[in-house]
Amino acid sequence: MMISIIIINYKQKDYLLNCIKSIKDNLKCEYEIIVVNNSFDSDSFKIENITVINNVNLGFAQANNLASNTAKGKYLFFMNADTLLLKDFSSVFLNEFENKDFGVVGISLRYPNGNYQLSYWYENNFMNEFKNKKSEDSFKRNDTKIISNYVNNDSVKEVDWVSGAAMIIKKDVFNDVKGFDEDFFLFYEDADICKRIKLNGGKIYYFPFDGLIHFKGENVNESFLNETYYHSKKSQLLYYKKHNNYLNRVMLRLYLVFKYSVKVIFERNSIDKRIFKLALGVSDD
Repeated sequence: MMISIIIINYKQKDYLLNCIKSIKDNLKCEYEIIVVNNSFDSDSFKIENITVINNVNLGFAQANNLASNTAKGKYLFFMNADTLLLKDFSSVFLNEFENKDFGVVGISLRYPNGNYQLSYWYENNFMNEFKNKKSEDSFKRNDTKIISNYVNNDSVKEVDWVSGAAMIIKKDVFNDVKGFDEDFFLFYEDADICKRIKLNGGKIYYFPFDGLIHFKGENVNESFLNETYYHSKKSQLLYYKKHNNYLNRVMLRLYLVFKYSVKVIFERNSIDKRIFKLALGVSDD
């Protein structure tokens, strides 16, 4: 059964090349690799037996949709460029899921030091924001007690949504929901597609695996991190607009207005000012 591996490159050429090498060295099933190069003006490369699509950067969701149009596999494996596959996962994946009714499978991720990385979350509403944030902090601290509750002896489990850094979606399910929502430029497109697939009757699973490393943004500079953080808040507000009720949307905006008004006063960071305006409903894009 063919798996179409889709990777988006944006100024991550070295990570991308290492990622592709790790796939070629370890993956045993039939597969194809499709790379959408969103930074072709600065990153140029040709790789044997790899489909490379040079693309103007219109966002992560648009690039994934572009690649999926040419994908031939039954399964679409959306994989971040800053990941490394250390061993084959295909046999255990197919044994578990080939005859199982599912929409999305999120493969568990590890930090480069081998510690678990948070790979799935509770539904994005205002009350769960604090639970999700606490979980993220616990994984960063490698709090083994809390982590053990999440990984649950490394068993497959049904969850609300999974990380787009290593996400497998049946192609027919992906097409049924018309792919990723291109209103999201960066961030929350994974939560959004999981939400829509779930509403359409599909199940979302966490799949334990100890052979996938995710560097999680360690390659980006401070200015890009700042811009990325702005996009994360913009996408968060967009997700709430699409999937949450009025009370949840108001609570989030009030929280962001309070938090970033304080940061603007004491830290005077330009990104904080932009997020403060965003929370007030004023976008300067």
